[in-house]
Amino acid sequence: MHTRKPQFSDRMGHAALSSRLWLTGALVSVVLGFAQTPVSADGMANQETEQVLTLVELYTSQGCSSCPPADAFLSDLAERSDVLALSFHVDYWNTDEWQDPFSHKSFSLRQRAYKESLKTDYVYTPQMVVAGSYAAPGGQRLAINDAIAQTTSGVGHPELSIRRMANDRVEITVSAVNNASHGTVYAAVYDSQKYTRVRGGENRGRTLSNINVVKRLVALAPYSGKAQKFGFAVSDLDALRSDGIAVFIQAEKVGRVLSVANLSPRAVPSVQVTLTQLRQPTLR
Repeated sequence: MHTRKPQFSDRMGHAALSSRLWLTGALVSVVLGFAQTPVSADGMANQETEQVLTLVELYTSQGCSSCPPADAFLSDLAERSDVLALSFHVDYWNTDEWQDPFSHKSFSLRQRAYKESLKTDYVYTPQMVVAGSYAAPGGQRLAINDAIAQTTSGVGHPELSIRRMANDRVEITVSAVNNASHGTVYAAVYDSQKYTRVRGGENRGRTLSNINVVKRLVALAPYSGKAQKFGFAVSDLDALRSDGIAVFIQAEKVGRVLSVANLSPRAVPSVQVTLTQLRQPTLR
């Protein structure tokens, strides 16, 4: 397992997390007290099938020779119906020899925040985080699978859904929950598969495959347990040329992931819907 100390301070990480980019105005409208029955673009009610997902985040880099096996493991996890697997490419492995084209400093800062919240010893790649509550090296398949297997549906946590509407619009709904943890509703825009011929660094000469590569992570709105409805255009997230939009509610300061939902922007309006609730590890 390779490790490298990121070139930023704790103060920088906390500042980045505290500056929320709330989407307002025409992009997002919040409506309280909405009806719980989903309605499609043509006015017909949809029967959604509830499915429990576990969010698995992989922190990886094309500059790390230990990362390809973890990338392959994430690809396996992405095939599971009970997992939403996302790949976050960090920037602290970037050198003059090779710049990971999918890396972003904000993803490095998010991983750094997990170091503080999960009390890990240091920041490293590859690292997987399960449901915002458990971290392990990305190559430890048994540990990660065990963490996923031990997640259970939470009682008293918000239901979250995302649906494609007419005119390239997306609607997100969140149910009301008493005594809920305060947090943030995030949207992750991602591409399902990327192939890259690496021409420098530790993976020089290799063609790497990366799955569910996050292009941007946007804080949509704060969450406090109230029922909410968000409406925005796919183009507002620059997602028309992307393969998916995942939304999730996470407790403050990269805490527990409370709810997750996933949608393909290319889906037929009101047809592809994935509704999920909390899966929280209860690890030994």
